[in-house]
This record gives sequence, structure tokens and C-alpha cells, in this order.
Amino acid sequence: VYYSLWRKVLKGFWWLVVAYTMLVLIAVYTFQFEDFPMYWRNLTGLTDEQLGDLGLEQFSVSELFSSTLIPGFFLLACILQLHYFHRPFMHITDLERI
Repeated sequence: VYYSLWRKVLKGFWWLVVAYTMLVLIAVYTFQFEDFPMYWRNLTGLTDEQLGDLGLEQFSVSELFSSTLIPGFFLLACILQLHYFHRPFMHITDLERI
């Protein structure tokens, strides 16, 4: 992989990771509401077992907290990287600057 190509793709990669993680958290959270499992089944055409394999299942409050804690912290770390540390990192690793 070319270093310059990697540098150009890096910001898009971080945005993609943030968007994907937000979608996962939103899907898991909305699945907890009373009527949403039916909407997810109708929307995707998947069975309850297939949705469970994707991580969409109804949790108790404590299980929901623990199941969203790690993805939530991961999302926070990605957003911090993208907004506060990406530009200084790109400046430090610029080969033309050295």
C-alpha cells in the first residue's frame, strides 16, 4: 500500500468507522423498544434467530448497559481521534514536512 494513498484514505476510514458504530448502537438501542423487533423482522425479512446472531436481541437494563458500553467507548475514541488528533497526526507523519 502506498503511504500517500493510506494518508488520503485515513480520514474517510475514520468517518466510516464512526458511522458504522453509530448504526450498530442505534440498531441495538431501537431493538429494545416494545414494537421494534417486529419492525426489524418486517424490514429485513430475517427471523428472530438471525437477528439474534446479528446482536439484535432484547436485553434487561443492566445487560443493555454492559452490551453498549464497549461500542460506546469505541465510538467515543473514534470521534476523539477524528476531531482532535487526526490533523496533528497527519501533520507529524507528513513526509514532505521532514
